[in-house]
Amino acid sequence: MRMKKKFLSLFGVLLLCSTMIMGEVSVHAYNINGADMFWTQQEKNTCTLASAVMLLRRKAALLNDADYKSITEASLKSKAWNNGGLKWDFEFSTKNYTYTVQHAAIDSYKAPDVKGEAKKNVVLSWLKSRPEGVCLYARKDYNGFHDSNHCVLLTDYTGGLFYAADPAKNASRVTIDKVRKVTIENAASIWYVSKVKKSNGAVVKTVSSSSSSKDAGSAIALSDAKMSLSTVYYTYNGQIRKPKVTFKMNNKTVSSAHYSLSYPNAKNVGKYCITAKGKGEYCGNKHAYFYILPKAVTISSLKKKKKSFTVSYKKVQGNVKYQIAYRIKNGSWEYAYSSTVKNLKSKKTYQVKVRAYNNGAYGSYGKVKSVKTK
Repeated sequence: MRMKKKFLSLFGVLLLCSTMIMGEVSVHAYNINGADMFWTQQEKNTCTLASAVMLLRRKAALLNDADYKSITEASLKSKAWNNGGLKWDFEFSTKNYTYTVQHAAIDSYKAPDVKGEAKKNVVLSWLKSRPEGVCLYARKDYNGFHDSNHCVLLTDYTGGLFYAADPAKNASRVTIDKVRKVTIENAASIWYVSKVKKSNGAVVKTVSSSSSSKDAGSAIALSDAKMSLSTVYYTYNGQIRKPKVTFKMNNKTVSSAHYSLSYPNAKNVGKYCITAKGKGEYCGNKHAYFYILPKAVTISSLKKKKKSFTVSYKKVQGNVKYQIAYRIKNGSWEYAYSSTVKNLKSKKTYQVKVRAYNNGAYGSYGKVKSVKTK
């Protein structure tokens, strides 16, 4: 009898402790991998819209937003759709929350192409602290992808594998190799939930979830920090340029112990990229650009010819090329890349200016001069 009482007493203590612990854990009323979190696109070209529906439903589920089923293609379209495509930035409101979704480039047209393990790490940095996932977009003619554009919801990274939901199929959580077209390697950009506000205007903190894996845990994404350079534009002087890098998160400077920097050999005229790689409690990569610009180009002479002219100019340093801009007064500027400009109108006066450029960095035009063709 005494043993039974001790057992019951111990059971009561355990039950009390269990109750106390459960009171501190964020319990989600909805399963973010449940069937009603996934969505099959309703039209041929609405894969981005359908992926956004899944993204927002999962985010709403993590917040126990009972109104998550109000998020559909039809309801989202009026807020997020423009000229046949998903807006880069938009807001959508349920009864109790307003969700902000933003677009970001992974690489290609807004950042240098990233491949292999580095590409995987960049994508992982976006997934971390985002258990709802991100919309992953493959764009035609970027990253070796030459099929029509497509978007899926990248849900998580578990057990060394990426999982996703494809709105063009019977949407459900599957390994990414089973979705159409989109891969980690060919993905060019994402959409993600950047902020959530309650109906009273209060900003909701990042929601964690038991469904997020250890691989995509709570490390801070370096991509969420603001990256600044001490100097963005340099004038060529023949020396290697190396601007100072600063990161800030919530207006506080991030210690350089949390990231490493990879600098290019920036000596000649051009556009250069600095890559920062998170370490310690920070993960993923971020890029910033700076430019070495050539000096302005001075025209030394203009020689008129029949329906053409030849321009001579003082060359500048920096391994550059030259662009000649010309027009009839008050007309639109046209451009040539040879010192002799042909196929012009006879006996017309042309305004001419020249600038130097290389690898995405353009110098200033020199003074405009005029020449009249024969």
